[in-house]
Amino acid sequence: MNTVLLFGSMLTLALLGVPLIFAILAASVVTIAVVRPEMPMILVSQVFMNGMDQFLLLAVGFFFLAGELMNRGGITRRVIDFAQAIVGHLKGGLAQVNIVSSLFFSGISGSAVADTAAIGSVMIPEMKRRGYSGAFAAAVTQCSSVVGPIIPPSIPMIVYAVLAEQSVGEMFLAGIVPGIVIGLCLMVAVAILARRRGFESSPRKSASEVLRTGFGALVALLTPVIIVGGILGGVMTATEAGAIACLYAFLVGTLYFRELGLAGIIQSLVAAAKGTSIVLVIVGASSLFAWIVADLRLSQAVGELITTYSSNPIVFLLLVNVFALLIGLFLDPLAALVILVPLLLPTAESMGISSVHFGVMLVFNLMIGLTTPPVGYLIYVSALIAEERPEKVMRESIPFMVALFVALAILTFLPAVTTTLPDLYRGG
Repeated sequence: MNTVLLFGSMLTLALLGVPLIFAILAASVVTIAVVRPEMPMILVSQVFMNGMDQFLLLAVGFFFLAGELMNRGGITRRVIDFAQAIVGHLKGGLAQVNIVSSLFFSGISGSAVADTAAIGSVMIPEMKRRGYSGAFAAAVTQCSSVVGPIIPPSIPMIVYAVLAEQSVGEMFLAGIVPGIVIGLCLMVAVAILARRRGFESSPRKSASEVLRTGFGALVALLTPVIIVGGILGGVMTATEAGAIACLYAFLVGTLYFRELGLAGIIQSLVAAAKGTSIVLVIVGASSLFAWIVADLRLSQAVGELITTYSSNPIVFLLLVNVFALLIGLFLDPLAALVILVPLLLPTAESMGISSVHFGVMLVFNLMIGLTTPPVGYLIYVSALIAEERPEKVMRESIPFMVALFVALAILTFLPAVTTTLPDLYRGG
């Protein structure tokens, strides 16, 4: 009955148009008032504020700002030029360049939406000019952008680390190989489509051109190396790494590329402040929600329900995949993490599933949700840039969605893809 009250009131408010995170907060308050009437309501604000009052969460603001500074500092064009030099000669060259650019750019932005906007604003018009349909260009862009929060740095990985009390450095490290796997699956899909549709390729670039563009992109591509290397080397915390990344992005944009002016800096600060405030409210709400879940012993109930049908970890992960994919259709990824981590992680750990493996798989599931209606932000951003109807973009996305599901299967059934690098780090 208490579970029905919590989730029923949350769902009712969401259907009435209340933003989901406020629906979660309101449902939590109602549940406390009904189930624990003896508790003072000041507890709500205390738990909410304690959830946000964590030094690690400063890293979120810093990484948002570093990404915004990089976006406005001349990075995107240089990353795309380098991708063009190394894969532009393949069949479906510009589509391959789009995917590789997203892989590179994900190490800078850490955001799928930022990836779509930055890469799409350059690649989609160029692909249309070279004869690709706008819907196809938008489909490639939106599906390849899901890798943004997988390869470090990643805002969802930081939020998961806070919720799961997991090392941010290990979560960042765990996302590197899965991100590459996702990119390769998408590139295979493009290669198959290129043969069927007769897509052209560009002439192979000379070694000197590869070196020239690589040197231009190197400054940008050093960002994830500095962040992950600094954290794992014990030189800096995740928060300190975020601050160093901001300083690095500022110096690169103003002194090296000289494309970041005062207006760009102000725009970056405003955008980073907005993004950070949203994440902090979500984390504060998640603390209250997680407290209620623990008090009502909902995670134990979920675990008992699942193990009633099967205690096999693979079956559990398949159920999680289906559940997370369904949740991702309707919820923002960060809001979905608020709900799913407290409910499912205890059961996963009780079955011997690595919390690192579970986290990467869960985040990737929710990123796929960004490419599907009705919430799919990436569909609408890419369709807007391409000046195409979202339905056409969704149709063209089907082959790439298949590639994403293949990648998800690989991550699900081969946990070593995710856990090998963190295990080597801990062993070392």
